[in-house]
Formats: sequence, structure tokens, C-alpha cells
Amino acid sequence: MKRTTLLAIPAFLALSSAASAATVTYNAAFVSNYLFRGLSQTDDGPALQGGADIKNGNAYAGAWFSNVDKPDGAEGMPVEMDVYFGYNNQFDGFNLDMGVRTYNTLFDVGREETEFKLGTSPAKGLSVNMHRGVKAQYWYPEVTFEKHLPQRLYLDVAVGMLMVDDADDKALTARVEVARDFPEFHKIDLFIAADFISDDTPYGDNNDKDDSDLNFVIGVRKNF
Repeated sequence: MKRTTLLAIPAFLALSSAASAATVTYNAAFVSNYLFRGLSQTDDGPALQGGADIKNGNAYAGAWFSNVDKPDGAEGMPVEMDVYFGYNNQFDGFNLDMGVRTYNTLFDVGREETEFKLGTSPAKGLSVNMHRGVKAQYWYPEVTFEKHLPQRLYLDVAVGMLMVDDADDKALTARVEVARDFPEFHKIDLFIAADFISDDTPYGDNNDKDDSDLNFVIGVRKNF
């Protein structure tokens, strides 16, 4: 486990200790494919996911887990664990969200990453974020939009551009998700999403085979 993760866990626990003043929520999901920025983390297989979020004023923290594909010969559990924390600074008509997220695998040859985020929400449902990966040295600007639709439907859209420092390639990513909640049925959400990436080898160079990839995902989730 990386040093940043070790720093993140005490921050998460410190925020948990103020639970009387904080809002704690839990989530669980089952998805047909775990796609992260257009790339499958489960070799196009299903995933069981879950986590917890704590919000105390403008501060927040959380932890999230999912099964992932483990390379042949790797030792450990085929699980990804993310830990994140941040502070959403509020100004007069403006916000600045600063956060840190660590991506960790519970097996010995997983690719781990620490990512910093700086973002703002200029309008209702709209967010503009810049992510910086420390180990893989990439920038990932992303715009997200969410909107409630009639018939208890809601729409989530995310568009980003993965730009790696030492690679000639760039990758455009996009995700469009439509979901419907069912409060009368244990308050679950059902969703379907389309995930696109313009180059499925974004960490390569101009000499590799640049193939786009489009995947469809269905899933069910629940917030507690």
C-alpha cells in the first residue's frame, strides 16, 4: 500500500470520528462490466462493488471496493480499493473542490495510482475537473453533467481526455448513462450506460494500434 494511502486512511478515520456531525452513506452495486474511463478492469466480466462516503460540512472522505481482473501468477485478492478525501471550498457564487484519491489493488502486481483533483461546479448539475496522476504522470480534464428527467429517470454524462506525459497518444473518453430509481422496490436504481474510448492503448505511442472501443453496461445499485 502506498504512502499516500496510509495518509488517506487516518484522514478518513478522523472524519469518521466526527460522525455525530457528519452524514454517512453507503452504496452497493452489481454491474455487467467494470469500466474505468473506457477501459475494462474485469476483462469484460461482471463486478460486485460497494463503498462508504462521509461528509462533514465541506469536507468529505470515502472508501470504495470492486473486484478486478488479476494477472496470471499474481498473489493476493483480485480487489481494487480506492480511498479518497477532499474539501469543497465555497465562495460567493463559486466553489473550488480539491481532493486526493488513491487507487490500490490487493494483489502484488497491480498498478497503483495517486490522483489529485481540482474542480468547480459553474452551474447546477455541471462539474469541470482536472485530475493529475502522480505515478503514471497523466492529465485528465473531465466535464460531467447530470440531470433529472421525467418518469424518475436521470441522465449522467462524462467526457474527458487522457493525456500521458511520456506518450504520444491521447484518448478521448465518454460515458452516457440513463438510470431509473425504484423507491417502491427497496430503493434500488437500474441503469444502462455506453462507454467509449478513442484509443484503447492510451499509454502507448503513435506506433501502436489505435483502436477505439465502445461498451455497453447494465447494472443495479443501492444507496443506504
